[in-house]
Amino acid sequence: MQIIYDRETACSLAERNGLNQIFSPDVIQEMELRSYGDGEALCLVGDVLDGLFVLVEGKLKIHTLLPNGKSMLVRFAKPTSIIGDVELLRQYPVNNQVESVGPSLLLVAGRKLLVKELQENVSFLRFMVGELSHKLYTLGQTSALNLLYPVENRFASYLLSLFADEGEGRRVEEIRTSSLTETAELLGTSYRHLNRIVRQFIDAGIIERKQGRLSVLNQDKLAELANGNLYD
Repeated sequence: MQIIYDRETACSLAERNGLNQIFSPDVIQEMELRSYGDGEALCLVGDVLDGLFVLVEGKLKIHTLLPNGKSMLVRFAKPTSIIGDVELLRQYPVNNQVESVGPSLLLVAGRKLLVKELQENVSFLRFMVGELSHKLYTLGQTSALNLLYPVENRFASYLLSLFADEGEGRRVEEIRTSSLTETAELLGTSYRHLNRIVRQFIDAGIIERKQGRLSVLNQDKLAELANGNLYD
């Protein structure tokens, strides 16, 4: 993690993402701009956050650790998702691990400022309620996806969620032969089973493998397999 001491850039990112209509000017001026690299963790299970994280550029992967030591994918987050809203008021320890997918930029507001903001800023209060409602809704969707759908559907949803809003010609930078074990764990299956699904997708012309990486060839077929379910 790197702190970027550039107030002009921080304020510009806040305005570009509409945060100046949610937070008061005092909070915007105090927000800290942080950058994270690919695969770098913003927070780990058990951490106590120092404030609220607002994603303004990039993408985050959120997964939870199960009692048996394995992890399971919860969702991907894109701008302007926030991290730390559930934990903010009561300072609950973090339940999920959050990692950057590629480079990302986040604005961070300290907890003391935000407690006051919740009391005085109706726009911020509405934003927080909306975010919490969205997370509650998508948690039910994700739980059903992980429990009830076959692996090929979950993998299609994973790929679509990973690619969302990134334009054409996208590569699955995370899905390499060496990282399929981690991906399989996130999707609640074995490496061997996921590898069979990958070969099925390649044979069906949905994806291709080049130099150890996977690329999507048929997004429509992926969407059909995902059946409208995304990890977001």
